[in-house]
Formats: sequence, C-alpha cells, structure tokens
Amino acid sequence: MEIQIVPYNPEWHNQLLGYMQSVFPHRNLNYLEWWITNIDLSKDCWEKCLLIINDSNIIGCTTVNQTAIINNNNINFFFFRGNTIISQDQRGKGISKEIYNRVNSYNNWLSVGITDIAWNIQPKYVTNFTPLHPINVYISLNIYIIKQLIKKFFHRELTYSSFPFSMSVGSHEKIVKVKDVNQMDIPQNGKWSSDEIELVRDIDFFRKRFFDIYCSEKYVIYQYISNDRLIGYVVLRGIIYKGLDMVSLVDYRFFSRADEPKAFKAASKFAKHFGIGLVLTLTSRKYTFNLSPLTIMMKKKLNCATGMKQYLEKFNDMLITSADSDLDFVYYK
Repeated sequence: MEIQIVPYNPEWHNQLLGYMQSVFPHRNLNYLEWWITNIDLSKDCWEKCLLIINDSNIIGCTTVNQTAIINNNNINFFFFRGNTIISQDQRGKGISKEIYNRVNSYNNWLSVGITDIAWNIQPKYVTNFTPLHPINVYISLNIYIIKQLIKKFFHRELTYSSFPFSMSVGSHEKIVKVKDVNQMDIPQNGKWSSDEIELVRDIDFFRKRFFDIYCSEKYVIYQYISNDRLIGYVVLRGIIYKGLDMVSLVDYRFFSRADEPKAFKAASKFAKHFGIGLVLTLTSRKYTFNLSPLTIMMKKKLNCATGMKQYLEKFNDMLITSADSDLDFVYYK
C-alpha cells in the first residue's frame, strides 16, 4: 500500500502512543501520554502534527505543541516542533524530505534540542530554517560534591522527605514555596522580564507544565522574595544524571535580568539543604559568574532553530530553559 502522510487527530491517540513507546522504549509512558494529550487539547496542532502511514500503521511522525510569546505586549501563538521520527526499516526512502516539505506550510515554529543529524538535514529542506544561539548547559558545584563522588559506587535514588516551605538565600532574601498555582503572583499577560520578546509564563502555563502533570510531585516552585518584595521565581527538581544526584534548575524568571544569577544561588542553597553537590541548568542565557556558587558552562550545547527569520535578533535574546519543549524529560538520563 502507498505510504501516506496524514494530519493527526485524537482518533490516532492510542496508536501514536504505542508507536512512540516502541521507538522510545526507555521513555516514561506517562510522559508520552502527557505529550500526546496536550496535542489532543490543541486543535491548532493537528494539521502540523504529521503521521506517516503504511497499510494503516504508523511508521513515522513529527509532533508539535502550541505555546505563546509576548512581543511588544502582543500575544502570538507558535509551535514547539518535536522530533521527526522514521522507523528504522523505512529510512532512506525520502519520507523525511516529504515531511519537511509539509512543515514548510508554516513558519511560526521553534525547535529546541535538535539532534546533530537533523541539524545537518533540515536546512536543506525546511524553508526559513534559521539557527539560533544554542542552549547552554551549566553545572554549579558545592562542597557536597566530594561526598557524592565518594559514594558514587553506592548510589541510591534521590528522594526528598519534603520540600522546605521557605529558605533563606541571602540577606533579606528568601524563597517561598508555592503550593497552589492560584497563589502565584502572575504578572499581566504572563510577562516577567523587561525583555522585548518573552515566552509567556501565565497561570495556564504553570498549571499545565508543573501542576496538572503526571510527575508534579517532582517539582517545587519557589517565589523569590527580596526585602519583602517578589522579584521572580525558580522551579527546581531532583534528578539523577551520569550516576550522580543533582538538583535541576528547571525554570526561572525575574523582573530584572540583573537578578537572574540569583536563581543559581537559590538552586545551590536548595541542593545544600539535601546534601547534593551538583546543580544542572539548561538555559539560552550566557552568563559570567562569580565564585558563589562555582558555576561552569559546559562544552555541550543544544541546537535551537526557528522558522521565524524576521524574529532572529529577538529570539536570540529570548530566555529558553529546560521547562520549554520536552528537554526536561528527555535530557536527563
């Protein structure tokens, strides 16, 4: 039977879930279910989420999820493009080229964490493929790293008995836990910083990304208070990476860009509270740090591109963290 490329609709949900589980057997099934359910809930995604069908069976796909940016106080919707997946025995038949031709029907996309192979292929077929500054990987260290290295070979899974409700992070500064998304002091339109263009962080984003999610217990959101005034927030979670316990600084926003390094300080304090010596952060920002906490920018970078060539300069200045796209789920192994 001739291979077909068809747009997604929720009737394909279970079959797509089974296909993605077969392609990514080591990924959490609940994550895959969550990702596809988000597509179900956004009809605008269906035409852009493409399935490759052969004899009524899925042999490949490319998925998207809708998000929003605020640009000069205007909200614009666009799409995070996920991986383009082709079954091993179907590769080399020009299927991916055909998919990318379909992708050219829209330019309002952003893709984060593009594999090196895709990075070499997509510019040949995707119209307006525009590379952006890569996502940087930072490691912050404290004295507990020595203890962790000694115990590495007796590694146990990271567990928290409870997240502290509040924690001092400096003179007249503290972080305070958010128990309910409705308790958050969300700025109008979900815009936190003075950046010209910004990924929207409104109640809907927080609810979908950190509360109404299968693994919500792994995240803790803290509002950052300085001199009794809210200046931003940080989102933290415990992870295991390269056989070591770490704290991940998943997301952060501050009203002033000058305050952003405080997110690293808060994450380091949180790590020390649990005797953890490492903090891992994925962010598009390129920071120059002092020695408290000791923070190193790693050589590893994550590829990032957009189809909105007209926004190149703005997008290169936009804050992207591992809370965006699916980096938080697939990067930590």
